[in-house]
Amino acid sequence: MKLRRDTVTGIVGLAGCAFFLWASQSIKQPAKLLEPGPRLLPYVAIVLVAVSAVALIIKGVKDRAQEEKPYFPKGGIKKITKSYLLLVVYAIAMTWLGFLLTTPFATVALFYDLKGNSRVRLVSSIVIAVLVTVGLYAMFVYGFQVKLPAGILFE
Repeated sequence: MKLRRDTVTGIVGLAGCAFFLWASQSIKQPAKLLEPGPRLLPYVAIVLVAVSAVALIIKGVKDRAQEEKPYFPKGGIKKITKSYLLLVVYAIAMTWLGFLLTTPFATVALFYDLKGNSRVRLVSSIVIAVLVTVGLYAMFVYGFQVKLPAGILFE
């Protein structure tokens, strides 16, 4: 019996969840920190990935009689490579220019990269990029209390 990609991905996802559940047991926290503290986030992520993996397994078993389409359509590998390189450039630029300067530009670039055949307006993509940047900044700095890169040029 040949397994569909969805089923294989779900099985690998569950195996990964088991590994990360085992690995998360070693997370230590200061004695004065109230529960659930930093130990909760990995468990939430593990549950979300596990639920998604089970859904993929169910979908794969349910659709096993149907023929699978190719994983990458024509030109798909080129598009994935371009998106990956865009993220690498973003990471390098963030090191030099910081999170606040690079994230809006990277978000707009990703909008245009991932738009496919859809039409994307520049003004709306800029507004969304600024809102995403502000939201991510607030989430990491105020919510998670993680310092985001300021950039080598501005330190």
